[in-house]
Amino acid sequence: MESNKYARLNSVCERYGISPATVWRKAKQGTFPKPHKLSAGVSAWKDSELVEWERDPLNYGAHK
Repeated sequence: MESNKYARLNSVCERYGISPATVWRKAKQGTFPKPHKLSAGVSAWKDSELVEWERDPLNYGAHK
């Protein structure tokens, strides 16, 4: 069963020890999951997509 949990930018940065700029840059490049727009001004990352990235971060964008 897929998780419906979401992580906001600050949580993602803390989880991986990277800056907000790095998160956005990697998402734009396709090497990190893209955020989902939850409402005006609110974006978040699906936990299930972050876990998928964690499994193989170096090849994440290669098979998408």
